Amino acid sequence: MVSDLEICRRIFRKYSWTYYYSTQMLPPDVRKRVWVLYAFFRLADEHVDNPVLEPAEQLRAFRDDVDFAWSRGTSREPVLRCFVRVARQHGIERPWVEAFLDSMEMDLTVSCYPRYSDLERYVYGSAEVVGLMMARVMRAPDAGLGHARLLGHAMQTTNFLRDVAEDHARGRIYIPLEDLHRFGIDPSSWGPGVPEGRFRALMAHQIRRNMRQYMEAHQGLRYVPPACRFGVALASFSYQSVLYRISRDPVSVWHNRVKNARGDYPPVLWRAAYAAFMA
Repeated sequence: MVSDLEICRRIFRKYSWTYYYSTQMLPPDVRKRVWVLYAFFRLADEHVDNPVLEPAEQLRAFRDDVDFAWSRGTSREPVLRCFVRVARQHGIERPWVEAFLDSMEMDLTVSCYPRYSDLERYVYGSAEVVGLMMARVMRAPDAGLGHARLLGHAMQTTNFLRDVAEDHARGRIYIPLEDLHRFGIDPSSWGPGVPEGRFRALMAHQIRRNMRQYMEAHQGLRYVPPACRFGVALASFSYQSVLYRISRDPVSVWHNRVKNARGDYPPVLWRAAYAAFMA
């Protein structure tokens, strides 16, 4: 019989190649807790992006399941059973869980964000609380929580830039409309046919902001427990490597899912090791 934890590991392995292998550098006990967190996030995401029933109804039912599991400390669903156990043991706060589910719900009703400040509310729930939960399962001190939030924000922003075509197919734009207007792009014409020069300028602006986020987040590596630093740095630099690939050919995001090549990993490993050592 497959254990609850193994179910979580398989979900993680199936949906996140880059992040999954980064977590192999974490201590075994921390790694297992990260499997559980990721499986919970993925389970919620699937209710929104690939629902079997009507999405709002399915997400509502999932929130009810989370409420039940949180109040009882257990669940019939293996991922939730693992998640509430980890949450209780490691001080994951219920408002963080609610913020995450609120952002999942926003995906059902909000297709674009006028200003960056509007997008920040979504990113807090979809990514910053992920950083907060990760910090807790690694037993990082509260002094590092702000940097954990920022790293989650940075990695989510990279996802937005990488997944432009996929999000467009779902009717969503995660680049603020004020930025599109700044570079002369009409949101109603958003898609592969956007003028190339304007799109490149828009993406360059997004990438510069995203790199600053990573730089600021890395100032908090010193708060990450030493045994976890390399794994955290490796995840971050793996995402930054994807960002660098996008910067070399921004238009490619409309046609292919940008990902690291085999040759990208030696420098990523070196940079992660150096950052972890110098923290």
